[in-house]
Amino acid sequence: MFGWFRRAPAAPTEEQLRVTQALIGYPPYAPPKWEPDPNPEVTRAASLQYRDYFLGGTRARLEALRAFLANFEVILNLDDAGLMAVSTWLPRWADLLVNNFNYPAVWNAYHRFDAPWSGTLSGLNVIFDLGIYYAECVWIRRTKLEWIVVRGPEGATHFIKGLPGDGKLFDPIHFTYWRCQGIRKAKLPNSHYRTYLGGDSFARHVLSKAPPGRRSRKIT
Repeated sequence: MFGWFRRAPAAPTEEQLRVTQALIGYPPYAPPKWEPDPNPEVTRAASLQYRDYFLGGTRARLEALRAFLANFEVILNLDDAGLMAVSTWLPRWADLLVNNFNYPAVWNAYHRFDAPWSGTLSGLNVIFDLGIYYAECVWIRRTKLEWIVVRGPEGATHFIKGLPGDGKLFDPIHFTYWRCQGIRKAKLPNSHYRTYLGGDSFARHVLSKAPPGRRSRKIT
């Protein structure tokens, strides 16, 4: 299933080399191994264990993202200037984090943890942590939000509950994967994803779920 990892890649560009260098030492997201079990109580306990793992690691994940972005002269903050800095970074660099977002094996590694996030998949760690950053940027501008984290046989979801609008749950972890994939597609000839290349695109998406003027806690 992962035979494509062994294909000889084209000569990397300077930008690809810069991303590869910045990824060295990035801490992998490595949740507890999922063991299928017919007992619903065991499955529920495993899901709660994953939830605790995720929630217990968000601070450290953001610090890893902060160190990574510093390689590109981007200072990770939750304020409007910091959000815009990350939003400007994304169109130039995010598509270089993974070789091919379209392969099911890559999506399954990201969503189901089918393969460790190392080597050619190490960029998935950054994409995942960008999802946490998205959530934090919303969280700090709104009140009464809640993580709903569930893991099952088909993968994991990380929903935010309490957003404005129609009340639908939103998964920022999935969103950042599709956003990075969209940036890759936007750079293809005659692409319909050109809006993804706007430097303010990511920021506008965040702020659409976090109207300005509302602050639930101090921005750092």
